[in-house]
Amino acid sequence: MRITRFMFALMILIAVGCTNTPEPTLPLPTLAQLPSPTVTATPSITPTPTDSVTPTFTPSFTFTPSNTPTDTPQPSVTTTFTFTPSLTYSLTPLPTSTRTPSHTPTLTPSNTFTPTNTFTPSLTPSETRYPTLTPSPTRTRTPLPTLTPLPTNTTTSTPLPTATPTYPGPTIYSFGTTTQNVLPNSPVTFAFSSQADGARLELLGANSVPIQTFPVLPTGTYAVIVPDTLGRLLTYRFVAVRGGAEVARTLQITLTCPVNWFFGDQYAPPNASCPTAAGAIGDGRFQPFERGVMLFVNANGLNRIYGLQDEGSRYIAYANGWDGSTINSSAPPSGRFIPAQMFNWAYYSTLAPIGSWNGAIGWGTTDINADPRTIQWEGAPGGSGAFYIDAPGGAVYRFSGSDSGIWTRLR
Repeated sequence: MRITRFMFALMILIAVGCTNTPEPTLPLPTLAQLPSPTVTATPSITPTPTDSVTPTFTPSFTFTPSNTPTDTPQPSVTTTFTFTPSLTYSLTPLPTSTRTPSHTPTLTPSNTFTPTNTFTPSLTPSETRYPTLTPSPTRTRTPLPTLTPLPTNTTTSTPLPTATPTYPGPTIYSFGTTTQNVLPNSPVTFAFSSQADGARLELLGANSVPIQTFPVLPTGTYAVIVPDTLGRLLTYRFVAVRGGAEVARTLQITLTCPVNWFFGDQYAPPNASCPTAAGAIGDGRFQPFERGVMLFVNANGLNRIYGLQDEGSRYIAYANGWDGSTINSSAPPSGRFIPAQMFNWAYYSTLAPIGSWNGAIGWGTTDINADPRTIQWEGAPGGSGAFYIDAPGGAVYRFSGSDSGIWTRLR
C-alpha cells in the first residue's frame, strides 16, 4: 500500500517537472480529487473471532508485508499529501474456490511500525460486527459455615486416690479328715493348715447355718463326735480369720449306718438319720382313695391308723378303735368303694387333717389290701423321729414324726 502511494506521488512530480511552459505559480488545492481505487481483496486466513469481551476491528485494507521496511529518503518536494478517501464500501466475498497458498503467513500485529507518512484511513466499515457476548453465570458466593468453637475442657483432673497397703488376708492351705465314712456317734479327726490370726470348725445344718462351733488353732488337728440325728450326710466347715476377713473350706462326712433300711439304703434321704433297729413287720391294711390313702400297722406294739391327704401332704394318726364288725355302708358313687374295716370306723368317727375324711380324700378307688406292713424309725423304735411304712407295689412313705405332720413318698 505504501509503495502504491509512493509511485502515485512520484508520477505527479514527474509530470509537473516535465512541463516546458512556465506556469504561473498557483496555490495548490487543499484537497486533490483522486480516482477511487479498486480494492482487491487478497485471500488470507482470518482468525475466527471467539466469544470475547474485547471486540476486534478488522480494517478493509489487507496487506502482506514482504519484508521489514527501511527508512526511504523523501523527495525534495516537501508537500504533505493528506489522503482521506470518502468512499464507504464493504468487502467482496471471496470466490468459492479458495486458493491455498504455498506458504501461510501468520499475522502477528505489531505496534512498533510507524511509517514516515502519516496515513489516517477514514474508511468506515459498513458493518462492525461484535461477537455476541454470553453473560457468564453469576457466581453466588456460598457463605462459609459458621464454625462452632469447641467447648473448653473444664474437666478438673481428679488425682487418683493413693493405694493404702492392706493387711494380708487369711489363707487356708489344707483341710481334711482321717476318714469320710464313719459310724454314727463315732469320733472323727480333722486336720487343717492356714495363715491366720484365728480359726474355727463348724458343723452346718439346713441352709448352711452352723449348729455346732468349735474354736481351733489356725494350724493343727481337732477330733469331734459325729451325731446321728442330722442325717447320714454331715457337712463341716473350717474358717480362718485375719484382719476382719474370713476364708472357709467345707467337706462332708458320710455316716455308715449299722442297720440297713428295709427299703434299701440308696433310697434313704441324705438328711435321714440311721435306724437303730431293723424294720418291724406286722398286720397291716392299705386302701387308696380319690385324694389320698389310709394305712394301718399293728407291729412292734403299735395298733394305729394313718390317714394321708394329697392337699398339703398332711397326715394324721389315730389309735385303732374299730370293734371289728361295725360298718357304715352308705352307698358310694358308681365305680367307687366305701372305706373298709378299721378305715370305715376312722372315716366316720374321726376328722382328717382339714375337715371330714370324705371332703379331704373322697371315696375309695379300690377295695382294701390286707398284706403285712413294715415300719422302721430313724433312731429308736417308737420314738418321736421320722419313720417309714411300706405299701403295695414297693411304695414307701416317709412320715416326719409324731402323730401328725408331713408325708413324702420315696418309691
